[in-house]
Amino acid sequence: MRTPTLAAALALAAFAPAARAADFPRFEVQEIDPHVGEVCYAVTVADVDGDGKPDVVAASEDAVVWYQNPSWSKHEVVRGRTKRDNVCIQAHDVDGDGRIDLTLGAGWKPSDTAHAGTLQWLGRDAGGDWQVHPIECDEPTIHRVRWGDLKGDGKPQLVVVPLQGRGAKGPNFGAGAGVNVVVYDVPGDPTHPHWRSEVADHTLHTTHNAQVVDVLGNGRNQIVVAAWEGVFALDRLGKNDWARTKLGAGDEAGDPFKGASEVKVGRLADGSRYIATIEPWHGNQVVVYSPPKEGEPLWRRKVVAAPVAWGHAVWCADLDGDGDDDLIIGQRDPNREGSDAPRGPGVFAFAPGPAGDEGSSFERHAIDDGGMACEDAVAADLDGDGRPDVIAGGRATHNVRIYWNRPR
Repeated sequence: MRTPTLAAALALAAFAPAARAADFPRFEVQEIDPHVGEVCYAVTVADVDGDGKPDVVAASEDAVVWYQNPSWSKHEVVRGRTKRDNVCIQAHDVDGDGRIDLTLGAGWKPSDTAHAGTLQWLGRDAGGDWQVHPIECDEPTIHRVRWGDLKGDGKPQLVVVPLQGRGAKGPNFGAGAGVNVVVYDVPGDPTHPHWRSEVADHTLHTTHNAQVVDVLGNGRNQIVVAAWEGVFALDRLGKNDWARTKLGAGDEAGDPFKGASEVKVGRLADGSRYIATIEPWHGNQVVVYSPPKEGEPLWRRKVVAAPVAWGHAVWCADLDGDGDDDLIIGQRDPNREGSDAPRGPGVFAFAPGPAGDEGSSFERHAIDDGGMACEDAVAADLDGDGRPDVIAGGRATHNVRIYWNRPR
């Protein structure tokens, strides 16, 4: 066989990245914790030990733990020191000491819409021991916390998104008081429990998830919220002055639940955005919204997969290196026998294809079909190879897994 010339080899190499990008990666499963708790409510990624490597953080019903990269040894942050159940967590250096802190929502009782949950941040003292610092919050059913710069001053605010408004009752959760989406400023002394706040919106119901991102393309971040009424952007115009823009219709035909549940914003290689949701609330549809054409009031809605039994996680990341964010979906329950969809539960990815009149098509790939009753999932490059890996936490499976992104 003749050896290729240097010029020919260089020509072949020039085409190699495109060829690799066309192949969706395979994923190697590593279970770093077979039983983090009865429920792994949330997972996130942060450099907890300050060594420059992203670690994995998980919240269970009575504990917060972190797993050290690359050994994935388990360390406790707190156990039994917050009101059960811990339901949401986000990493941020709250006190400005250069070390990662953790903001935690707890006291999770979704049926109790009369009494407040608890909000706190977890930080280390001079000796390195974790301390619990309460933040005053009178909202029931605290369900999601997010950090993001909503003022444009480079100082992130804390966004607290309860699930239900005070006194809300099912099955018509769209009636009654709306949810107070609350935005907090970090005070000079963040250990003081009173943080100045303002309400970004109080009209929406069953606000299951949110993201802080510039979805409107106006150069500042908004709070993108999935709610009973659909998908909305909350845009801060000034102090206590917020504009609410409806982006997506949601599944208003859903019965008994309506609207949208999970939500994330993804980007395509051409710079355009898409919004990904699970619909209706705790629903069975993976939905993608494409930007509206001129004159259209809402983003264009497209169901890209159904059924998905109890979809409960959404993330967007470029898994295959083609410049398009792929859509990562967590599924909590198995599909019914005889369904055309994968059996599940598990973690699945949807790769964008060519865009048509109704937006991009999406091709499904199984990351984990059966081993993860996924409650939450994120993507991050854990090993520094330039390829986002997937991290997921389970409800009925109680586990935490890493899915290592490998080329085919």
